[in-house]
Amino acid sequence: MNFSDKIKPFFLTSCIAVLLFSALPAHAVKVQIFKPVDPEKEVSQRTLRQEAVTEAFAQALFSEASRMLPGTLSAERTDAVKKAFGSYYEEYINGYKDMNVKMGEDGVSVAIDVSVNRKALRSAMKKLGLFSNAEVLAQINVSNGKYTLNEERQLEQNEKINELIALYGLTNATVGDSNGTVAVLSVSHASKKRWTGDLHASSGKWYASGSSMERVWRELWGKYFGSENIEALMNPKAVLVVSGWFNPEGVREFGRKLKSWDAAVQEVKLLDVEMQPTAVSASWSLEVSDQWVLRGYLNDYLPPRGLTFSLEGLEEAK
Repeated sequence: MNFSDKIKPFFLTSCIAVLLFSALPAHAVKVQIFKPVDPEKEVSQRTLRQEAVTEAFAQALFSEASRMLPGTLSAERTDAVKKAFGSYYEEYINGYKDMNVKMGEDGVSVAIDVSVNRKALRSAMKKLGLFSNAEVLAQINVSNGKYTLNEERQLEQNEKINELIALYGLTNATVGDSNGTVAVLSVSHASKKRWTGDLHASSGKWYASGSSMERVWRELWGKYFGSENIEALMNPKAVLVVSGWFNPEGVREFGRKLKSWDAAVQEVKLLDVEMQPTAVSASWSLEVSDQWVLRGYLNDYLPPRGLTFSLEGLEEAK
């Protein structure tokens, strides 16, 4: 079932949306988009509304993913990632609140606060190869077997293959390039409702089957990138220690401030609070998406308040 079908009841009442969000964390990704009417397409208001909501969820996921990425994506890959998020966003979203959808003659505007499952999203990004910094040369072989496609459907399949190549950041390799450094993907239409495939690379061999070419592709490349030891390229973990407060209330206030710096840190958790005769200190574990931005925030916020800090687990700023 498409997630857009699941949320239809929420358009009928706001009460359920409030209940869904009651258990969500305080911070959510705020998204505002406008989807214009395409004069060349005839779609119902209901369809246009659902498409706009889907784009809003996809944008929320991409905004959160951008904070985790170790670099920037090409325009082509950015478009492919956003489209993929629009197809599978139900897997990475905990809930939402304050959805405001306005229909107009020229299009639909959507404003919404989305709670993203960062752990699930990070895992999906790894399987998409978004944390990999190495060029992946790939030889792509897709066969329809005895299930011959007409010209229109063949063009659609070719477009889907090119979209998937962009999504996973692959570089096409010719047959003559095939050697130990080239990953060879072979996918075939084995039966009416079954596709099979295998992926051979220097790092391993994987096999998969599924109901579509795209499902097999996702599983195989997910295994390939999932096997990579790329933890160092993902958000590094660190411990922040701050001291100098006179009472625990300052710890709570700073904890709220720290969680609001979502452009610099993720997954903030309070580890302990130490009460000393002269001062209170506390430590937090966190995942750092941009340590230089974090250090700037800390230097601007803490010393003027008579507080000192240390970051453990990160290389020193140069």
